[in-house]
Amino acid sequence: MREQKTIVDGVEFGTIFQFQRIFGAISSSMHPARLFVAFGMVLVLLAAGSIWDSVSNVDATTLDGSIIQEDLEQARAFSIAQAATSLGHVAPEGSDTWSVEDAQIYLLEAWKDFTFEGGVIEKERIEFERVYLELESVRVRGPFEASATYVATNWNAIVDAGLRADAVNMWQGVVAIVWELPILLWKGGYHSFISLYGFLLIYVLCIGGGAIARMQVCWHSRNERLSMAEALDFALSRWRQLLTAVCAPVMFVAAITIFLLLMGLVLLSIPWLNFIGGLLYGVALLLGFLVAIIAVAYAACFPMLIPSVVTEGCGGEESIQRSFAYLFSNVIRYLGYLIVLVVSLVLGYLVIRLLTHLTLDITANLVGAGTLNNSLSGAGAVQNNSIPIMGLAWYESGAGFLVQLWETIVRDLMIGWVFSGFFSTSAMLYLLMRKACDGQNTRTIWSRGIIQGTNVPEPND
Repeated sequence: MREQKTIVDGVEFGTIFQFQRIFGAISSSMHPARLFVAFGMVLVLLAAGSIWDSVSNVDATTLDGSIIQEDLEQARAFSIAQAATSLGHVAPEGSDTWSVEDAQIYLLEAWKDFTFEGGVIEKERIEFERVYLELESVRVRGPFEASATYVATNWNAIVDAGLRADAVNMWQGVVAIVWELPILLWKGGYHSFISLYGFLLIYVLCIGGGAIARMQVCWHSRNERLSMAEALDFALSRWRQLLTAVCAPVMFVAAITIFLLLMGLVLLSIPWLNFIGGLLYGVALLLGFLVAIIAVAYAACFPMLIPSVVTEGCGGEESIQRSFAYLFSNVIRYLGYLIVLVVSLVLGYLVIRLLTHLTLDITANLVGAGTLNNSLSGAGAVQNNSIPIMGLAWYESGAGFLVQLWETIVRDLMIGWVFSGFFSTSAMLYLLMRKACDGQNTRTIWSRGIIQGTNVPEPND
């Protein structure tokens, strides 16, 4: 009996829509080599961000707009005053000049002395925890920590919306991270942070993401598992092309934006030139339309930019041309693949998060059952609050620090998987769009020694 095929208006769905390969990339994204690359990306970004916050001494707590600066200052003054007079103490001299960190240190020392005297009742413990958490809520947060909190909040919103099959809120979360966060940072005056740290972020995404994408296409093409060193070496050898692919559209949009700003400053602000500015406003509208088109297309095409470089061995300009051409030649199919990519990432993250939490909780409970001191205090996936435990012996504190260090590594691996999952699925999305638009087999990729864009070996000199 002949196999039945479903064809609608010449479209053979079984051949064109191969979304299951994107889901398949999720499983391969959990390969140790890719996870270690992604883990390295997380470490670099976290270390650089933490150093920035520690040396910049900039307060970005109001970044998300949930509270204005005046209200924040009032809340800090109130929380500091509470800490200075808590547990029946009289406010020490000079407490009106304390920072939030000073108030936290004083409160912890006061609580340590209070518990040492004995006779602590539950009401007093509740008061201490309430005051400390209020201080923590108004603590100074630098641009990196505020941005990381913003991204984490919206990422969790994307995951929750995915569980409810709420496409609107998922899209809003993506827009908040990709579009609104840079705007908030720029409007907030954190220009140095968004410029310098933003460049580091792009470079890390290009090198780490390029390595992960190369691992995926090599595995899909010829079942070859590249080592971490081989993949990173390949990405580093093409760092210029990767940076060009990612940055060129942004720089082009920035140039047009600056031109429009200067046009408004010169032609619409100076008497007698206003008439010329009014006549040329139609040109400004065309340029504004061009900016809108490029910005939207760039955001949509971003998942294909890095994979196209590492798959084809092409330059950054060709990568942009390919990605934009694939998008505009088959928008509906691309949006379908993009939705599959997001759904697969959400589902994969839920599995990774579940495994991470189970690992942390099972280990903490089993090891803790045989522990006769407080070395494992605070261990496990679920943390009730961020209040330090006082009165620990030096060996308990030392062991607890090492336990927290290992748990942080596990959590960072979970975060790193998001990078691994994204670039692995993005590589498959690119291969599928290339096949749909150019008819090229998904298993055809560029390798060293091959003329770019062909399967012909390079001639020997």
